Amino acid sequence: MGLHLTNMSKIIGRKTIIPEWNIKWESTDRIGILGKNGSGKSTFLKLLSGQLSPSSGEIIISDLPAENLTLNSSYCSPHLELFKQFTVQEHFEYHKDLRPFREGNTIGDVGLSSIDLNKPIGSFSSGMKQRVKLALSIFTDSPLLLLDEPISHLDSDGISWYQQILSANLSASSLNRDRIIIVASNHHKEETYNCTSYFLPSGETVVP
Repeated sequence: MGLHLTNMSKIIGRKTIIPEWNIKWESTDRIGILGKNGSGKSTFLKLLSGQLSPSSGEIIISDLPAENLTLNSSYCSPHLELFKQFTVQEHFEYHKDLRPFREGNTIGDVGLSSIDLNKPIGSFSSGMKQRVKLALSIFTDSPLLLLDEPISHLDSDGISWYQQILSANLSASSLNRDRIIIVASNHHKEETYNCTSYFLPSGETVVP
């Protein structure tokens, strides 16, 4: 069980964005993908989430069919858009109709006031939006959790909140025996605080 990449690569035009990866991560692995902006770390996460198709190779999560990547992963990025006219409550209700949440998580765990939970997302600050995006992705019951620069726009309280809810949602659930966490970061220890191994998007192992 786990995440298995076999000859996975991404080439755009004549440029190799992600060279071939051959690796297998187990269900308890916590992986950091480190790199500056433009290094390919976001592309790497989009491949694993099914948003992009690899130029070669395959991606297998927990022995599940590769075509179900989007249903077996949850993803968060500062560039991910929310429905501006929806409230947090409406986002949660809409999301639960599509994907189940892990047990023990509620909308109250987003860390916003009851008034804010019923305001349109379009009126939120960038930090408040990031909390909602992180909560939706981390709370989703998926065997693969992909977080792209998760502390973007968060203040010190938001960073502490992120670390707390992530730590509470690392283990297996009633639906999934596996939960592999992959965090893409521009070398921020607050993002990769619980990672056990680190790689460049090129596949090289690094020490942070």
